Amino acid sequence: MSEDTTTSEQLAEIERQAEPLQVREGRWRTRNGDIRNVTPTPEGDEREERWPWLDAEYGQTWGHDGRYFSGGDSPLDLDTYLGPIEPQPEPQPVQVREGRWRKRSGAEVSVSAMPTDHDHFLAAFPWWDGQESTWTHSGHLLSGGECPADLVEYLGPIEPEDKTQEPQPADTVDELRSEIHYLQKELGESRQRVARLEELVTSLQRELAVAKEELKIAAAVSQQLQIELDAAQQVPVDSPDLQQLQLRLADMTLDRDQYKDAWNQIFADLCTIKETTKAETVEAIVEWLEPVRLVDNQSLANETMQHLPQIMRHLTGLDSHAID
Repeated sequence: MSEDTTTSEQLAEIERQAEPLQVREGRWRTRNGDIRNVTPTPEGDEREERWPWLDAEYGQTWGHDGRYFSGGDSPLDLDTYLGPIEPQPEPQPVQVREGRWRKRSGAEVSVSAMPTDHDHFLAAFPWWDGQESTWTHSGHLLSGGECPADLVEYLGPIEPEDKTQEPQPADTVDELRSEIHYLQKELGESRQRVARLEELVTSLQRELAVAKEELKIAAAVSQQLQIELDAAQQVPVDSPDLQQLQLRLADMTLDRDQYKDAWNQIFADLCTIKETTKAETVEAIVEWLEPVRLVDNQSLANETMQHLPQIMRHLTGLDSHAID
């Protein structure tokens, strides 16, 4: 590669890095070289607002700028757009049989039926590698979920071992690489969760500080109101306004008592006048009837008694229609 070519590539890389990254759906390469299928975070997902882009297979999320974390660079940041997501063929259901198999991680392994002296494994995990790994009939290493050690592709019968060759640790290395890759993914997700928790804690701390300030303000207002209430309840006894109110109250009380005494007196006088009038009326009738009683004439007495009501009305000054 010539110096001019290298310079041109470097300039192109500098120009590319200077442009702001805008994530879109498709295949992307991360800073550490991994390939990810990036799609929009599903609507309603709690991560949608802050992390609008998702790799559903690995559970990794990014912002619109391709950042894996909200601050600082990360090996999992999106770096290069590679094109649309390639359609994936529908996976065929795995039915394990004896032979050579490829794991999800890409490593190969020889699988055989579980010996009958391993009854505690046989029902759930009827296949094994002859050492410690076991699988279900569907090729899963675990009873639930997927992992890099699952069986995904049958490669053929088990080949006889070549006694002249030293055993190669290729499977072990591949498995270790797969495990390291899996742990890196878990570590990245854990860091992302920690970053989100730190942001949540910071937000809660800010809200707590605001709540404390509002509580202080409310306490100060409450204290001021209590002071004003105490001041209103503790008016000085010698206050001119209070003395004037007390004098007005005394005058009104005296007037009330005087009106009450006058009404009682008038009522008593009316009762006395009524009783006196009755007595005087009776005495007048008796006095008027005295001559009639002394007359020895039955006809005159009867005539007098017949006209007695009219005579009584005349003596008392009552209207003839006032009494039934």
